Amino acid sequence: MSKKIKIYVCTEGKKCPKRGGKDVARALHKAAEGTGDQLVVKECKCLDLCKKGPAVVVMPDKVRYGRVTEADAAEIVSTHLAGGEPIKRLQTRK
Repeated sequence: MSKKIKIYVCTEGKKCPKRGGKDVARALHKAAEGTGDQLVVKECKCLDLCKKGPAVVVMPDKVRYGRVTEADAAEIVSTHLAGGEPIKRLQTRK
């Protein structure tokens, strides 16, 4: 059985909502449709990546993405469902 993937999107922090965090969350929810319970998108409070918002963290791999746009959503979902390498251009450290 494959691992369950959870994608956390900051939608309630200080900066991410102003930079489109809610739009990114909507796009991720849409991209995740049809994945069943294999992938879950969760909106959350601050992920402590304020300077890099909108911020996304993919678990259980603990991959952190910054400056995510709506256009990146499908790529994030497909990459992590396939078990591929993290998306380098979006990946960020703290």
